[in-house]
Amino acid sequence: MMRFLFFALLLIAGGLQAQNHGDFPWWNSPLRQDLGLTPQQEQQIRQIVHSYRNRLLDARNTVAKAQGDLEDVLNDPQVNPDEAKQVIDRLAAARANSTRVFLEMSVQLRRVLTYDQWRALIRRWDEQQKRKPPDTQTPP
Repeated sequence: MMRFLFFALLLIAGGLQAQNHGDFPWWNSPLRQDLGLTPQQEQQIRQIVHSYRNRLLDARNTVAKAQGDLEDVLNDPQVNPDEAKQVIDRLAAARANSTRVFLEMSVQLRRVLTYDQWRALIRRWDEQQKRKPPDTQTPP
């Protein structure tokens, strides 16, 4: 279970970063053939991703806006602790929502994959993370 959550968190961190499109979406990459996805699985995965796309984009944008607001607060010559707390709370809530939406989608995707396909996907993700230079790796 911890492995699933770790993997899902890696996916959300990687999938929601605009500069990290190389690892995402795996379901449109040659990896789908390596996993042996059936046409039905591919269709189900596309439907699931499509159904979550706008929610994921909205969540990512909300996080980005809150991060920008926090940068503004921290770059102000006179930091207002009350204002900072409100922005921090908003950012924490946005990140939590983003994680929740992505994990909901991940559970739906996991239901489509067999256990062996899921394990192979995790192994492939781990391999890709190890090949990345340290400054571009997705944080845990």
